[in-house]
Amino acid sequence: MLKFANNFFGGSALKMLRQAGLCLGLLMAAPAQALGPVDGEVGLTVWGVGDYSNSSFNTPLLGAYGELWLNERWGLRGSLYRINEETVSQASDEQTFIDLKYRLLSASSNTFLALGLGWDYERFGGEGSLSAPRLMAEGRLDPLGFLRPYVEAGWTPSLGDLGARRDLSTVAVEVGLVLDPFPFVDLRLAWRYHITEYVGTVTGSKASESHYGVLVGAGFHW
Repeated sequence: MLKFANNFFGGSALKMLRQAGLCLGLLMAAPAQALGPVDGEVGLTVWGVGDYSNSSFNTPLLGAYGELWLNERWGLRGSLYRINEETVSQASDEQTFIDLKYRLLSASSNTFLALGLGWDYERFGGEGSLSAPRLMAEGRLDPLGFLRPYVEAGWTPSLGDLGARRDLSTVAVEVGLVLDPFPFVDLRLAWRYHITEYVGTVTGSKASESHYGVLVGAGFHW
């Protein structure tokens, strides 16, 4: 499984974008009758990570997401988050997640609590990449019909070793709002936090590096 994931996700950033585009294309190719038991959404995002203390931000790179729900119970989501390699030193500059989710509670299509198991691929610049299973949770509320708060969290407990780091693990949290200004169109504004923890092979001590910032996106749903 690990060899398959590395072969699938490996390659340049351009290859990653082609793969993300292919996934989104497949999702958008769902037939019109998907308005029945199958719901979905696709979109693009940018993540402005930087030093907020002195208003220094990197140039956002394009990310993407796509999601399908079957009978408002089982969900499959793919997402890509990217930032400039110069922004981080020991953490990843690109994360790709594929998650299979199940709604534990589902009051409506946009009010639910879900848990899931997924696969996490993380690229650490020129050093290489790592991938491993992850756990995730998601919650959404739809109190107004057109404005929906949401929370997503994921934990990858064991990514492995890379360079001068061993026992790498990551936690990602995203809190935001989704606005539906027009039918089938949604806008997204969120705060995203990603932390990489590891043990230094030289010092033997635990260390971490985090990056965080405002995420904005736009897409459509059906």
